[in-house]
Formats: sequence, C-alpha cells, structure tokens
Amino acid sequence: MKILQKLEKFIIEISNNDKIKVDKNNIEEVKNGVNFFSERMLARAEERMKIIIPKEDYKFDAIRSLTLDWSSTTNEPDEEYLWGGFQLLSLIESLGTHSHFWDNYNNDSRFWENNPQPEAEAVWREFLPKLNYFHKSAHGNDGTYGCIFREEGIYPCPVYFFDSGIWFKMDMNLEEYYNTMIASKAVYYWQYFYIDTQEIVEKLGNYKPRYVEYDAYYYHGPNSFNNKFEDGTFTYSAEGVLHQMKNIIKRFPKLFPDVDLSYFKERCDALEKALNL
Repeated sequence: MKILQKLEKFIIEISNNDKIKVDKNNIEEVKNGVNFFSERMLARAEERMKIIIPKEDYKFDAIRSLTLDWSSTTNEPDEEYLWGGFQLLSLIESLGTHSHFWDNYNNDSRFWENNPQPEAEAVWREFLPKLNYFHKSAHGNDGTYGCIFREEGIYPCPVYFFDSGIWFKMDMNLEEYYNTMIASKAVYYWQYFYIDTQEIVEKLGNYKPRYVEYDAYYYHGPNSFNNKFEDGTFTYSAEGVLHQMKNIIKRFPKLFPDVDLSYFKERCDALEKALNL
C-alpha cells in the first residue's frame, strides 16, 4: 500500500471515531492534485543535494500539504486534553528548499546560555541549516517537527525529531517514520517513545524551559503543559515528556482500544525510572 493510501486510511479511521474531533482534514484536496509533479522542484533538489532521487521515492511527493488535526477533550479529573495530526511537506520540497523553521527557537542569547546540545552556537551555524522538516504539527505551533538531515551526495537522509530547539536522531528511515506515526495515531509527542531513554535524560533531564528576564517569562525548549511549569509542578522538560507519555497511556484505551500499549508502557516506565521520579 502506498504512503498516501495508508494516510488516507488512517484519516478515515480518525474521522469515524466518535470520541475524536477532527478540526482539519484535506485528504480529498490532496488526492485531486496527486497527478501534479514538479520536474523543476525535482531538478532543484537533486542539484542542491548532488544526488539522484530514486523514482520509488516520488511517492513522498504525493502527500505534500496533507493535513490532519484531531483533538479529544475529557471530563475525567485524572485525564487531560489530547491532540495529534500532521501537516506534511513533500520529500522533494524538504530536500530542495532553504531551512528556516528552527530560527524561531534558536536565535537569541537565552537559548545559547541554556542549550544542552553540544557546542550550541557552532551547531546552529553548521548543523541546523542542513536540517529541514517534512512533518510538523497541524494543531497550532507546538514546536515539534519530523526532519531530514541533508548532506551533499548522501541519500537517503537521516531522520531527526526536532522539539523547540532540541533535536534527536531517530533510528528509522522516512517510510518507517510515517508507518510509526500512523501506528501511534500521530499523537503529540509520539516520537519520544522511540528515542533512547538515556538521551532524553541527558538532553532534557536538567533542562528548564522557563527563563525569567526583565520580569517577563520566556519559554524555550520542550515545554508541554506550560501551566505545570508556571505553577511549579514541573521543573525540567523531561517531566513534561513523561507526563504526556502517561497521558497517552491513560487515554488511548478509550480512544483507540485497538492499540497495544505494552511497548509504550515499557518506554514510559524506563523514563520514569531514569528520572528517579
């Protein structure tokens, strides 16, 4: 089954779920434009990257601009709001266009003084311009992006997860990323279940996403559930990640009873143990 067909099947499943609200879905519009293919964009991407993109990967062009935004409220006191979805860029666009999406998160002194990435400023100059997204949230700007890392002459490109100025290399290729996203219902923060626990702890376990400057609050880095940082419930970004993991595990049995949560629970338990919480 081609990737567009997989995503269409997933969107139909989400749309037919009476416990889910779909705020945006443009699958019919995307299907109507599926025969459009820009040879000019392809040539620009191949020239920029010094590669030949195999024809079997043109399938990733057909999903350009595909958007799904879903959410689910709850009245239960021990459950929280949940959302998911995506807004997609084609692989060829990701390869051939300039990368600026990260600039909002990485362009001031507050970031450099607190960035846990090694050699932050040098990385910004050399690494981030090579990183470009193919997947971002359709649920407003929540800072999460699925990315490819572009190096001349190297294809396929490594896949990364970028979260508000922090990035992790994913142990999966582009197709595996999409398949895993679908299996995870494209829920917000699904990627953290597939990132090494120790790496999460190293990058986020001592990372405070809230800084005070001139008596004003500035948020940088992964900051899921900002209110819990504001009221002092959470101190470090890793606590927000763990909280969302637990929220997913708590709510999925009602929303998606077909999902086997064994792996999710294992990864959640590993993170909680590593954080000594």
